[in-house]
Amino acid sequence: MMYFISVVIIIVTTLMFVLFASGETDTNNIVFLKGYGWEVRTKSVEKEDIIIPKPFDRVYENYNDIQLKAGLDLRPYMGMKGVRYTYIVENYPKDVGEEVRANVICINNEPVGGDIMTVSIRGFIHSLNFDDSLR
Repeated sequence: MMYFISVVIIIVTTLMFVLFASGETDTNNIVFLKGYGWEVRTKSVEKEDIIIPKPFDRVYENYNDIQLKAGLDLRPYMGMKGVRYTYIVENYPKDVGEEVRANVICINNEPVGGDIMTVSIRGFIHSLNFDDSLR
């Protein structure tokens, strides 16, 4: 009986930690995106572990150019592990015929980069700057 109670306590504690930690990350990311003018759904729709490459290849050089436009820079995080969270944007200023997504890259649970994009073959990607959506 004690074994069963111990297992239940461990499972409940682990679940509470996971739920609390995930909620805190979502809140931080939402505040981060709001700082750029974006309103997003309160829960991420994707979460993926990433590694910022060291050195950057051409794709990451171009992606970092997008970061620089938003006042961010991924170079200090080269070689580090992180997580990319994806949210659905609710206030994109024009109809593009599909969902618009906001990606947030976190290192040690802190937002350090991101982008606004769509997933279709004819889609787009741009910096987190709200003004870029008006072009």
